[in-house]
Amino acid sequence: MIMLFEKEFYYHYGLAFYDTYNEIFGSNIYEFQTNTTKPVIIDCGANMGLSVLYFSKKHPNAEIIAFEPDESVLPFLEKNIQSQKINNVKLHKKAVWTEETHLKFYTDNGLGGRIEKKYENQVPKIIKTLRLRDFLDTQNPIDMLKMDIEGSEYEVLIDCEDMLCNVGHIFIEYHSIYDEEQHLEDILNIVKRQGFRYHLKQSFSRKKPFVDNNLVCERFDMAINIFAYKN
Repeated sequence: MIMLFEKEFYYHYGLAFYDTYNEIFGSNIYEFQTNTTKPVIIDCGANMGLSVLYFSKKHPNAEIIAFEPDESVLPFLEKNIQSQKINNVKLHKKAVWTEETHLKFYTDNGLGGRIEKKYENQVPKIIKTLRLRDFLDTQNPIDMLKMDIEGSEYEVLIDCEDMLCNVGHIFIEYHSIYDEEQHLEDILNIVKRQGFRYHLKQSFSRKKPFVDNNLVCERFDMAINIFAYKN
């Protein structure tokens, strides 16, 4: 636990907290502009709650819809929502996916968990999912869609591509899975077709890709932050 903005903030893994805090509050990677005082923000992969806290601080009148299925971080997320008095968030303790169903879920008990993407020597939990498309199919515009869903971003974006016209800003952390087909260009084409301009920023990459074989979370050989916005 640490005192953050003069209130208690709980974390499960110190390195995950400090790295994420510096990225979100130090570098302000989720900052966006809006003409409304009550923006709608969808946070897919809320983890311990730093992203939710950032959105609430920046936009105190926003409607924040957050998703987090990982039982190892949910107790910290719920305590932080309460201790930081984040009153404008609706939390769904489920993962976003292409349909409402039940899927296998693996977690590193730190920065992230993922559906249907195995960790070695881990028995998965079965979690419930919601279809992200259903939350985008609305009369109200979505000002910000943030997706950090550990390798499921491509499938989810395909399912809701034609609904992205209702979104103003999109943040996607793209994860390249070392033994599967890469989909970075496919994701970029999706947002481009829907009228977005994109900007790329490295999250993780091998220093010497021709010879290095190091991975993050056992499966990822690269992670790229995608910022998609409309001029």
